[in-house]
Amino acid sequence: GAAEVEIGDEGVQFIKVTSLTQFGVDWIGVISIPWESVMKELNDTKFRTLLLGMLIVGGIKEFLETFRAYVQTKMVKRAVIPGMRQTLEDELLNQLQALTGRRSSRISLALASGSDTQEETTANREL
Repeated sequence: GAAEVEIGDEGVQFIKVTSLTQFGVDWIGVISIPWESVMKELNDTKFRTLLLGMLIVGGIKEFLETFRAYVQTKMVKRAVIPGMRQTLEDELLNQLQALTGRRSSRISLALASGSDTQEETTANREL
């Protein structure tokens, strides 16, 4: 079996005991490794490994946040804004028809530019 034991002034030791039968003779092997030699490399590298892992996770998180923002912006530009514009144009046509009693064929919305603060609205009416 294996165990950790403290041996005198040598400190904690990892001990492994094995049995071996060779040429009709029973052998017992004892392996002893000092705790300090096993843990030295682990203690030397644990903070570097932790820091590296945190940097990798932070990089992945930043990449995913940037990708999410990019996809969200593209979706708004390609789907949401055109859908809102079409809904607004349809609603304006319905309101215009309700007010005038005439069917309008087209309403065009253009963004305000320069000193204009109103949206330019044009209606072509069918008589």
